[in-house]
Amino acid sequence: MYDLVILNGYVITPESSGYRDIAIKDGRIAAIADKGKLPDEGREAYDASGKCVMPGLVEPHMHIKAPLGGVVDIMDFDTASRCAAFGGDTTFIDFTSTLPGDSLVDAVEFRKGEMEKSTLDYACHCKVVNLVRPELEAECTVAEARYRKTGSEEDRKLAESAAARVQEAIEARLSEIPRIIRDEGIPTFKLFMTYRKAGVMIDDTFMLKVMAAVRDNGGRVGFHAESNAIAEYNEERFAAEGKLGWEYFPECKGNICEAEAVERVLRYAEMLKAPVYFFHLTCRESVDLIRQAKSRGVDVIAETCTHYLAFNKGRNKGEDGILYLMSPPLRTEADQEALWEGLKDGTLSIVSSDNCTFSRKQKEAPLNGGPADFRKPISGVSGIEERFTFMRHGVEEGRITDNDLVRILSENPARIFGCYPQKGCLAVGSDGDLAIYDPRKVSSLSLADLHYPEELEYSIYDGFSAKGKIVTTIRRGEFLVKDGVYNENASKGRFIRRSLR
Repeated sequence: MYDLVILNGYVITPESSGYRDIAIKDGRIAAIADKGKLPDEGREAYDASGKCVMPGLVEPHMHIKAPLGGVVDIMDFDTASRCAAFGGDTTFIDFTSTLPGDSLVDAVEFRKGEMEKSTLDYACHCKVVNLVRPELEAECTVAEARYRKTGSEEDRKLAESAAARVQEAIEARLSEIPRIIRDEGIPTFKLFMTYRKAGVMIDDTFMLKVMAAVRDNGGRVGFHAESNAIAEYNEERFAAEGKLGWEYFPECKGNICEAEAVERVLRYAEMLKAPVYFFHLTCRESVDLIRQAKSRGVDVIAETCTHYLAFNKGRNKGEDGILYLMSPPLRTEADQEALWEGLKDGTLSIVSSDNCTFSRKQKEAPLNGGPADFRKPISGVSGIEERFTFMRHGVEEGRITDNDLVRILSENPARIFGCYPQKGCLAVGSDGDLAIYDPRKVSSLSLADLHYPEELEYSIYDGFSAKGKIVTTIRRGEFLVKDGVYNENASKGRFIRRSLR
């Protein structure tokens, strides 16, 4: 006997669409049959008549309880699970919160502990920042400078000792990478090419070492690709010119800021023959660079995010412009067209949310009541619940098909990040993860229609709507949302071990 049967639904996969019945037993799909052909053996039946059924969405890029510059977003993994489930997600992947010189393994274990509150199944990417603690780097620099000045035997020994400890620290961090990939089931990593002042940026020498180590152990490195040098130079220049209003932020971190970093990584990847991934690409130059690199045989995969498809930099004008601060920033309509084209031709593979939800109060606090200054507020916007509805809006506009939507939001994230066909797939043996939407119902993205904590006083997507509302989300055969009602007693999610081999 099956535990649950989903009857009469219009099932959509990347390859096909049609009426199918689906049976789930012990958390996995046990049978798929044409409508009316499934034996009536279910302990529980859900009638999906008039509704569309697709694999549960996989969110590969989000930030929950992620401290940056002393500010932490408003959600934990319990509240994030609620929002994500209403958006059709059944699996999500976050990041460790690693600091310079920290044990990567310890950061992974700490993050896994935080994520145990999830009702969605979950995984994490391992963030790697500089491999040496700042104080040890500083000690080594001072010792080397002193030896160059004095040339004394004592200072030589001190400099050599400091250099040896730096090298030992580097080797200790690199030696953790095989264990994280093999034993922890975490084959994906993230490196930041900016945010030097926040202690998050990794320098290029360490970047190359990490790329090689991850390559050698069957993993893939992803990048926040923005040139720190360009960003910091322009910040100083714009401040001197008094151009610190919200509308100047996209100019400060213009297309070249992203494109330079993307091209640099692609050249490194080509040199090392290392697989790479780009998070949140925004501009036409980056899309062109990825397309060209793919034609040269570089193993590169890239994504964009809902907000870059939804908004252009005009949103940064006016007093509400602070709500649209994100890194990288919003671009032009021409850049948006390039992103859609990249999704259409496969240059871009995924649309993620890059969810990082801050209240207006949090964003405005660093200003202390003073004038606009784009250098001060925390960057980040919500999106974990809005992703499906916005992409259905794209279907209505003829940008993509429903089959494309399933590929971009379910199958591709699962394949690329190493949990397919367990996730992102409707096949016998796959986890019983389903997102069911009613194509007749309109889904609105106004704040009142979303499920974020009450601290969030706004929705940047207010005014967006689409036909196709998630009504039911099923994770491993268990209802997380059933006919629009959240299951407060749902069991906890499971950590998903992933492999790219």
